Amino acid sequence: MNLSDIRIGIVGCGLVGRQYAERLRSLGAPVAAAADPVQERAKNVAALSGAASYASARDLLETEAINLLCVCSPTPYHYEAVMAAAQRGAHIFCEKPLAETLGQAREMHRAARETGVTLGLGFKMRFEAVFAEAKTMIDAGDIGPPLYSIISYFQQVPPPDRAWYKEFGAARDNIVHAIDLSNWLLDRRPLQVRARLDNRLGYKGEDKVFLQVAYADGALASIHGGWVGPEYPPVATAHDILFQVVGEAGYIAGDRSGHLKVASKRGVERHKLDPVDSFSAELRAFLKALRRGEDPPVSADDGLVAQAVIEAAFESHRRGEAVELDPRDWLGDGAGALRL
Repeated sequence: MNLSDIRIGIVGCGLVGRQYAERLRSLGAPVAAAADPVQERAKNVAALSGAASYASARDLLETEAINLLCVCSPTPYHYEAVMAAAQRGAHIFCEKPLAETLGQAREMHRAARETGVTLGLGFKMRFEAVFAEAKTMIDAGDIGPPLYSIISYFQQVPPPDRAWYKEFGAARDNIVHAIDLSNWLLDRRPLQVRARLDNRLGYKGEDKVFLQVAYADGALASIHGGWVGPEYPPVATAHDILFQVVGEAGYIAGDRSGHLKVASKRGVERHKLDPVDSFSAELRAFLKALRRGEDPPVSADDGLVAQAVIEAAFESHRRGEAVELDPRDWLGDGAGALRL
Protein backbone atom coordinates (compact mmCIF):
# COMPACT_ATOMS: atom_id res chain seq x y z
CA MET A 1 0.00 0.00 0.00
CA ASN A 2 1.41 3.39 -1.02
CA LEU A 3 1.09 6.38 1.29
CA SER A 4 -0.99 8.14 -1.37
CA ASP A 5 -3.48 5.26 -1.29
CA ILE A 6 -4.15 5.54 2.45
CA ARG A 7 -7.39 7.32 3.31
CA ILE A 8 -7.50 8.02 7.02
CA GLY A 9 -10.41 8.67 9.32
CA ILE A 10 -10.15 9.83 12.93
CA VAL A 11 -12.73 9.00 15.59
CA GLY A 12 -12.50 11.10 18.74
CA CYS A 13 -11.44 14.67 18.10
CA GLY A 14 -10.35 15.84 21.53
CA LEU A 15 -6.74 16.64 22.42
CA VAL A 16 -5.30 13.32 21.23
CA GLY A 17 -7.36 13.23 18.03
CA ARG A 18 -6.19 16.70 17.08
CA GLN A 19 -2.57 15.74 17.77
CA TYR A 20 -2.98 12.71 15.52
CA ALA A 21 -4.44 14.84 12.75
CA GLU A 22 -1.61 17.36 12.95
CA ARG A 23 1.09 14.67 12.93
CA LEU A 24 -0.49 12.73 10.09
CA ARG A 25 -0.67 15.86 7.97
CA SER A 26 3.01 16.56 8.63
CA LEU A 27 3.82 12.96 7.62
CA GLY A 28 2.10 13.43 4.28
CA ALA A 29 -1.01 11.46 5.25
CA PRO A 30 -3.74 14.04 5.88
CA VAL A 31 -7.01 12.97 7.44
CA ALA A 32 -9.89 12.44 4.99
CA ALA A 33 -12.69 12.38 7.58
CA ALA A 34 -13.19 13.04 11.29
CA ALA A 35 -15.92 12.00 13.71
CA ASP A 36 -16.92 13.08 17.20
CA PRO A 37 -20.30 13.35 18.92
CA VAL A 38 -19.37 16.96 19.70
CA GLN A 39 -19.64 18.38 16.20
CA GLU A 40 -17.51 21.42 16.90
CA ARG A 41 -14.56 19.19 17.76
CA ALA A 42 -15.08 17.06 14.65
CA LYS A 43 -15.26 20.13 12.42
CA ASN A 44 -12.13 21.67 13.97
CA VAL A 45 -10.08 18.55 13.29
CA ALA A 46 -11.57 18.07 9.82
CA ALA A 47 -10.71 21.68 8.97
CA LEU A 48 -6.98 20.94 9.37
CA SER A 49 -7.01 19.11 6.03
CA GLY A 50 -10.32 20.08 4.45
CA ALA A 51 -11.89 16.78 5.52
CA ALA A 52 -15.52 15.85 6.07
CA SER A 53 -16.92 15.64 9.61
CA TYR A 54 -19.36 13.15 11.16
CA ALA A 55 -21.04 12.42 14.48
CA SER A 56 -19.93 8.79 14.88
CA ALA A 57 -17.54 6.14 13.64
CA ARG A 58 -20.37 4.26 11.92
CA ASP A 59 -21.52 7.37 10.07
CA LEU A 60 -17.96 7.99 8.91
CA LEU A 61 -17.33 4.40 7.81
CA GLU A 62 -20.68 4.07 6.03
CA THR A 63 -20.12 7.26 4.03
CA GLU A 64 -16.39 7.50 3.38
CA ALA A 65 -14.02 5.09 1.59
CA ILE A 66 -11.66 4.87 4.56
CA ASN A 67 -8.96 2.20 4.71
CA LEU A 68 -7.36 3.29 8.02
CA LEU A 69 -9.28 4.38 11.11
CA CYS A 70 -7.46 6.07 14.00
CA VAL A 71 -9.46 5.56 17.19
CA CYS A 72 -8.72 8.41 19.61
CA SER A 73 -12.01 8.46 21.51
CA PRO A 74 -12.34 7.68 25.24
CA THR A 75 -11.72 4.02 26.01
CA PRO A 76 -15.39 3.05 26.54
CA TYR A 77 -15.99 3.82 22.84
CA HIS A 78 -13.03 1.87 21.40
CA TYR A 79 -14.89 -1.42 21.03
CA GLU A 80 -17.66 -0.14 18.77
CA ALA A 81 -15.28 1.81 16.52
CA VAL A 82 -12.72 -0.99 16.16
CA MET A 83 -15.36 -3.64 15.45
CA ALA A 84 -17.07 -1.42 12.86
CA ALA A 85 -13.76 -0.73 11.11
CA ALA A 86 -12.77 -4.42 11.07
CA GLN A 87 -16.15 -5.39 9.60
CA ARG A 88 -15.53 -2.95 6.74
CA GLY A 89 -11.97 -4.11 6.12
CA ALA A 90 -10.30 -0.92 7.33
CA HIS A 91 -6.97 -1.08 9.14
CA ILE A 92 -7.00 0.34 12.66
CA PHE A 93 -4.68 2.32 14.90
CA CYS A 94 -6.20 2.45 18.37
CA GLU A 95 -5.18 4.52 21.37
CA LYS A 96 -4.37 2.67 24.58
CA PRO A 97 -5.83 0.70 26.25
CA LEU A 98 -7.42 -1.54 23.65
CA ALA A 99 -10.76 -1.78 25.46
CA GLU A 100 -12.71 -1.42 28.68
CA THR A 101 -12.64 -5.14 29.43
CA LEU A 102 -10.61 -8.18 28.53
CA GLY A 103 -13.71 -9.72 26.92
CA GLN A 104 -14.03 -6.78 24.55
CA ALA A 105 -10.29 -6.80 23.83
CA ARG A 106 -10.43 -10.50 22.97
CA GLU A 107 -13.27 -9.89 20.49
CA MET A 108 -11.43 -6.98 18.89
CA HIS A 109 -8.23 -9.02 18.61
CA ARG A 110 -10.16 -11.90 16.99
CA ALA A 111 -12.06 -9.59 14.62
CA ALA A 112 -8.83 -8.08 13.29
CA ARG A 113 -7.29 -11.49 12.82
CA GLU A 114 -10.32 -12.99 11.07
CA THR A 115 -10.86 -10.04 8.72
CA GLY A 116 -7.16 -9.71 7.92
CA VAL A 117 -6.90 -6.04 8.93
CA THR A 118 -3.91 -4.62 10.76
CA LEU A 119 -4.63 -3.47 14.30
CA GLY A 120 -1.95 -1.34 15.95
CA LEU A 121 -1.89 0.14 19.45
CA GLY A 122 -0.94 3.64 20.57
CA PHE A 123 1.61 2.84 23.28
CA LYS A 124 3.60 5.92 22.39
CA MET A 125 6.02 5.70 25.31
CA ARG A 126 7.90 2.94 23.51
CA PHE A 127 8.94 5.66 21.07
CA GLU A 128 10.10 8.20 23.65
CA ALA A 129 13.88 8.56 23.53
CA VAL A 130 14.73 7.23 26.98
CA PHE A 131 12.67 4.04 26.66
CA ALA A 132 13.66 3.40 23.05
CA GLU A 133 17.35 3.75 23.94
CA ALA A 134 16.97 1.52 27.00
CA LYS A 135 15.35 -1.15 24.82
CA THR A 136 18.15 -0.89 22.25
CA MET A 137 20.75 -1.39 24.98
CA ILE A 138 18.88 -4.33 26.48
CA ASP A 139 18.51 -6.01 23.08
CA ALA A 140 22.23 -5.44 22.44
CA GLY A 141 23.04 -7.36 25.63
CA ASP A 142 24.59 -4.43 27.50
CA ILE A 143 23.17 -5.59 30.84
CA GLY A 144 22.71 -9.26 30.01
CA PRO A 145 19.28 -10.89 29.99
CA PRO A 146 16.82 -8.55 31.76
CA LEU A 147 15.46 -10.00 35.00
CA TYR A 148 13.71 -7.24 36.96
CA SER A 149 12.00 -3.97 36.22
CA ILE A 150 10.78 -1.23 38.54
CA ILE A 151 8.51 1.50 37.19
CA SER A 152 7.00 4.40 39.15
CA TYR A 153 4.48 6.57 37.31
CA PHE A 154 2.48 9.23 39.13
CA GLN A 155 0.60 12.05 37.42
CA GLN A 156 -1.74 14.76 38.58
CA VAL A 157 -5.48 13.99 38.53
CA PRO A 158 -6.89 14.32 34.98
CA PRO A 159 -8.22 17.80 34.17
CA PRO A 160 -11.98 18.54 34.13
CA ASP A 161 -12.32 17.88 30.40
CA ARG A 162 -11.17 14.29 31.07
CA ALA A 163 -13.38 13.77 34.12
CA TRP A 164 -14.61 10.40 32.81
CA TYR A 165 -11.22 9.00 33.80
CA LYS A 166 -12.13 9.52 37.45
CA GLU A 167 -14.78 6.83 37.05
CA PHE A 168 -12.64 4.71 34.75
CA GLY A 169 -9.60 4.53 37.06
CA ALA A 170 -5.84 4.95 36.84
CA ALA A 171 -5.05 1.35 35.81
CA ARG A 172 -6.49 1.88 32.33
CA ASP A 173 -5.37 5.51 32.11
CA ASN A 174 -1.67 5.89 32.81
CA ILE A 175 -0.64 2.58 34.42
CA VAL A 176 -1.40 0.65 31.23
CA HIS A 177 1.61 2.47 29.75
CA ALA A 178 3.82 1.18 32.57
CA ILE A 179 2.48 -2.35 32.10
CA ASP A 180 3.26 -2.28 28.39
CA LEU A 181 6.73 -0.85 29.00
CA SER A 182 7.47 -3.63 31.48
CA ASN A 183 6.22 -6.33 29.08
CA TRP A 184 8.29 -4.84 26.27
CA LEU A 185 11.52 -4.19 28.18
CA LEU A 186 11.57 -7.61 29.85
CA ASP A 187 10.36 -9.30 26.63
CA ARG A 188 8.67 -12.17 28.45
CA ARG A 189 5.13 -13.39 28.89
CA PRO A 190 3.46 -12.38 32.20
CA LEU A 191 2.40 -15.37 34.27
CA GLN A 192 1.06 -13.99 37.55
CA VAL A 193 -0.24 -10.69 38.92
CA ARG A 194 -0.59 -9.52 42.50
CA ALA A 195 -2.28 -6.14 42.94
CA ARG A 196 -3.52 -3.54 45.37
CA LEU A 197 -5.77 -0.76 44.09
CA ASP A 198 -6.33 2.24 46.36
CA ASN A 199 -9.03 4.89 46.28
CA ARG A 200 -7.90 7.86 48.34
CA LEU A 201 -9.32 10.74 46.30
CA GLY A 202 -12.99 9.77 46.49
CA TYR A 203 -13.52 8.96 42.81
CA LYS A 204 -15.39 5.92 41.53
CA GLY A 205 -12.27 4.44 39.97
CA GLU A 206 -8.99 3.57 41.65
CA ASP A 207 -6.45 6.39 41.86
CA LYS A 208 -3.37 4.41 43.01
CA VAL A 209 -2.17 1.10 41.59
CA PHE A 210 0.49 -1.25 42.98
CA LEU A 211 1.38 -4.31 40.92
CA GLN A 212 3.84 -7.16 41.11
CA VAL A 213 4.01 -9.09 37.86
CA ALA A 214 5.84 -12.40 37.59
CA TYR A 215 7.10 -13.34 34.12
CA ALA A 216 8.46 -16.43 32.41
CA ASP A 217 12.04 -17.45 33.32
CA GLY A 218 11.76 -15.90 36.78
CA ALA A 219 11.63 -12.25 35.69
CA LEU A 220 9.74 -9.90 37.97
CA ALA A 221 8.27 -6.40 37.67
CA SER A 222 7.19 -3.91 40.30
CA ILE A 223 4.83 -1.24 38.96
CA HIS A 224 3.25 1.50 41.00
CA GLY A 225 1.62 4.78 40.17
CA GLY A 226 -1.61 6.62 39.59
CA TRP A 227 -2.74 10.14 40.35
CA VAL A 228 -1.80 12.64 43.03
CA GLY A 229 -4.52 14.98 44.25
CA PRO A 230 -5.36 18.36 42.74
CA GLU A 231 -4.07 20.16 45.83
CA TYR A 232 -0.53 19.30 44.79
CA PRO A 233 1.43 21.32 42.19
CA PRO A 234 1.17 19.93 38.66
CA VAL A 235 3.46 16.97 38.06
CA ALA A 236 5.85 17.82 35.24
CA THR A 237 5.18 15.42 32.38
CA ALA A 238 8.88 15.11 31.54
CA HIS A 239 9.69 13.77 35.01
CA ASP A 240 6.67 11.66 35.94
CA ILE A 241 8.19 8.20 35.31
CA LEU A 242 11.18 6.68 37.06
CA PHE A 243 12.36 3.25 35.94
CA GLN A 244 15.10 0.67 36.35
CA VAL A 245 15.74 -2.56 34.49
CA VAL A 246 18.19 -4.98 36.10
CA GLY A 247 19.92 -7.70 34.12
CA GLU A 248 22.41 -10.43 34.90
CA ALA A 249 25.32 -8.13 34.06
CA GLY A 250 24.19 -4.64 35.05
CA TYR A 251 21.26 -2.25 35.02
CA ILE A 252 19.71 0.68 33.19
CA ALA A 253 17.92 3.41 35.13
CA GLY A 254 16.33 6.64 34.01
CA ASP A 255 13.46 9.05 33.99
CA ARG A 256 11.14 10.32 31.32
CA SER A 257 13.04 13.58 30.87
CA GLY A 258 15.76 11.68 29.00
CA HIS A 259 18.32 11.02 31.75
CA LEU A 260 19.73 7.51 31.49
CA LYS A 261 22.29 5.78 33.71
CA VAL A 262 23.85 2.50 32.57
CA ALA A 263 25.94 0.24 34.79
CA SER A 264 27.61 -2.50 32.76
CA LYS A 265 30.97 -4.14 32.14
CA ARG A 266 32.02 -0.83 30.59
CA GLY A 267 31.52 0.91 33.92
CA VAL A 268 28.94 3.57 34.73
CA GLU A 269 27.76 5.77 31.87
CA ARG A 270 25.33 8.69 31.93
CA HIS A 271 23.37 9.90 28.93
CA LYS A 272 21.09 12.87 28.30
CA LEU A 273 18.87 12.13 25.33
CA ASP A 274 17.12 14.70 23.19
CA PRO A 275 13.32 14.51 23.25
CA VAL A 276 11.41 12.76 20.47
CA ASP A 277 7.92 13.57 19.20
CA SER A 278 6.53 10.18 20.15
CA PHE A 279 3.15 10.74 18.49
CA SER A 280 4.89 11.31 15.14
CA ALA A 281 7.29 8.43 15.73
CA GLU A 282 4.59 5.86 16.49
CA LEU A 283 2.39 6.93 13.58
CA ARG A 284 5.35 6.96 11.18
CA ALA A 285 6.33 3.44 12.28
CA PHE A 286 2.76 2.17 11.91
CA LEU A 287 2.33 3.67 8.43
CA LYS A 288 5.67 2.22 7.37
CA ALA A 289 4.59 -1.26 8.48
CA LEU A 290 1.25 -0.82 6.71
CA ARG A 291 2.95 0.18 3.46
CA ARG A 292 5.25 -2.82 3.61
CA GLY A 293 2.58 -5.29 4.64
CA GLU A 294 4.46 -6.03 7.88
CA ASP A 295 3.26 -6.52 11.44
CA PRO A 296 2.93 -3.19 13.25
CA PRO A 297 5.62 -2.38 15.84
CA VAL A 298 2.96 -2.35 18.58
CA SER A 299 0.37 -4.98 17.76
CA ALA A 300 -3.03 -6.22 18.84
CA ASP A 301 -1.14 -8.94 20.70
CA ASP A 302 0.60 -6.30 22.80
CA GLY A 303 -2.69 -4.59 23.56
CA LEU A 304 -4.33 -7.86 24.54
CA VAL A 305 -1.50 -8.87 26.89
CA ALA A 306 -1.65 -5.49 28.66
CA GLN A 307 -5.42 -5.84 28.97
CA ALA A 308 -5.02 -9.32 30.50
CA VAL A 309 -2.63 -7.94 33.12
CA ILE A 310 -5.13 -5.20 34.03
CA GLU A 311 -7.99 -7.69 34.31
CA ALA A 312 -5.83 -9.92 36.52
CA ALA A 313 -4.98 -6.89 38.67
CA PHE A 314 -8.67 -6.16 39.29
CA GLU A 315 -9.27 -9.81 40.15
CA SER A 316 -6.22 -9.98 42.42
CA HIS A 317 -7.39 -6.93 44.34
CA ARG A 318 -10.88 -8.39 44.74
CA ARG A 319 -9.56 -11.74 45.97
CA GLY A 320 -6.62 -10.44 47.97
CA GLU A 321 -4.23 -12.92 46.38
CA ALA A 322 -2.09 -13.47 43.31
CA VAL A 323 -3.86 -14.39 40.06
CA GLU A 324 -2.38 -16.69 37.44
CA LEU A 325 -2.33 -15.66 33.79
CA ASP A 326 -2.83 -18.30 31.12
CA PRO A 327 -3.28 -17.16 27.50
CA ARG A 328 -5.56 -20.15 26.88
CA ASP A 329 -8.06 -18.53 29.24
CA TRP A 330 -8.42 -15.44 27.09
CA LEU A 331 -7.39 -16.50 23.59
CA GLY A 332 -8.73 -20.00 23.19
CA ASP A 333 -7.27 -21.80 20.17
CA GLY A 334 -5.37 -18.67 19.14
CA ALA A 335 -3.13 -18.73 22.24
CA GLY A 336 -0.22 -20.26 20.43
CA ALA A 337 -0.12 -17.41 17.91
CA LEU A 338 0.41 -14.71 20.53
CA ARG A 339 3.58 -12.81 19.68
CA LEU A 340 4.86 -12.00 23.17
